[in-house]
Amino acid sequence: MKQVSVLLGIAMLLALAAGCTQPAQSPPASITATIPSLVPSKPVQMETPVLTKTPSVSDNTVTIGKIFDPMNITVKAGSTVRWVNLDSTEDPALYNPTHRIQFADKTTSPVLSPSQSWSLIFRSPGVFEYSDIVHTNMNGAVIVE
Repeated sequence: MKQVSVLLGIAMLLALAAGCTQPAQSPPASITATIPSLVPSKPVQMETPVLTKTPSVSDNTVTIGKIFDPMNITVKAGSTVRWVNLDSTEDPALYNPTHRIQFADKTTSPVLSPSQSWSLIFRSPGVFEYSDIVHTNMNGAVIVE
C-alpha cells in the first residue's frame, strides 16, 4: 500500500507541476501606421468676409397719412418698397382714410385701409412716379439705382 501512496503522491505532484506552467507567449506584433499631415503643403490665404448691410423692407417703407412720407425714396435695384397706411379714421364721413397707389404703367395697389400695407419689388433702375387714386393731390416717386 505504501507503493500506491507514493505513486499517487508522485502523480499529484506531476499534475500540479503541469497545471502551473504556461506555454511561452510570442511578442505582440508591431503596428505601423501612417498619420497624414494636417499642415497643407501650400500656404492657404484666407479671405476676410466683407459684411454689407442689406436694406430691409422696413428701411424702404413709405408711410401714408395726409402725405407720402417720404415723398421720394431711393433704393437699389432688386429692393422691395412697402407702403403702410397710417392714416387715421377720425371721421370717415369728412375724410376718406383709404388709399390706392397707382404708377404710370398702371400697376395699382389694392385699396389700403388704415393699418394695411402693400409691397412692390423694383428690379430695374429708373424713376417710378406714383400717385394716390383716392387722394389725387398725393404724389411720390421711387428712384431705383
